[in-house]
Amino acid sequence: MKISSKTKLLLNILLLVIIFGVMFYLLQNSFGEILAELKSTSIYALITVFGCGTLYLVVEGLNIKTLAEPFTHDFKTQDGFFAVCYYTFYRVVTFGAGTLISEVNYYRRKGLRLSDGVGVTALHMVMYKLALFIYALLGLIIQFSLFYDKAPNMIPLILAGMVVTFLIIAVLLLLSLSLNLQVFFVKVTNKLFKSQRLRNIVDKVNLQVYSLRIAVNGILKERPRIFKIFLLNLAKMAIWYVLPYFVLVENHPSLDFLLVFSLISFTVILAGVIPTPAGIGSFEFVYLLLFKPLVGTVDAVSSMLLYRFATYLWPFMLGFLYVLWDKRKTIKGELKELKD
Repeated sequence: MKISSKTKLLLNILLLVIIFGVMFYLLQNSFGEILAELKSTSIYALITVFGCGTLYLVVEGLNIKTLAEPFTHDFKTQDGFFAVCYYTFYRVVTFGAGTLISEVNYYRRKGLRLSDGVGVTALHMVMYKLALFIYALLGLIIQFSLFYDKAPNMIPLILAGMVVTFLIIAVLLLLSLSLNLQVFFVKVTNKLFKSQRLRNIVDKVNLQVYSLRIAVNGILKERPRIFKIFLLNLAKMAIWYVLPYFVLVENHPSLDFLLVFSLISFTVILAGVIPTPAGIGSFEFVYLLLFKPLVGTVDAVSSMLLYRFATYLWPFMLGFLYVLWDKRKTIKGELKELKD
């Protein structure tokens, strides 16, 4: 059913109102502490936070451009930059539910087919998880004796986080690459669905899955490209992981860089496997658990809030501006269409 220009205009205006409502709610509640912390932060720390947050977006933009290049030559680094801001914004306003959908949707708007967009999103997730796994593994090797002496109960948790991350990588690659899985899907759906209408839907899905497998295979066969993507993912995570050290070293000059780097890599890994205590996010819980014994409660909370700003709130704010600009352009186009 074709939606009229008037209906599309009203829907876009309604969406804009909802976005402003969610923004107001988040700024009043979830982001209040982070913004308050920024006001009391030194110039040095502010420059570090904004610098690391922005540099991460640039490197991630180049990473996404490298992933998307085989499917469209028009995709630029700035498109990758705003892709991160775009899906981060929708991750926040949908409370995580719309992250992958918004990322795929962004690629479609930039000219990629649905299957190609899903392929880029899947590989993006795989390479990100692989970088997390590598850094956690290196951190565990470097800090094993310290954890064995001081906190041996943390070692099984870190290993569990690494195992879960590895399984996510394996499942994503299996779903993207396995011909046997696709054949199994065809056999099962042929037995379950008999009506022509349902069979047509299944055939379309199967064609998309086939295109997805071809797309992912195509990127993986370009070894120089995959190696570059792998290095870019290591680089982008390193930018995040050095941030707590640079924020904390101002008040703790004797801080061990490798220890802090390892602790934040463990935090990101563990945040995905430790249940969330009431009222506290899993990342925040693990961060404070690992950093409080090292720098004390006040500095641990302060550095955590600044880290969350650089990695979460800053791209969200840029994404909000991008979505506003995009919606303004869409609404102007629909108003012109109505006048015509």
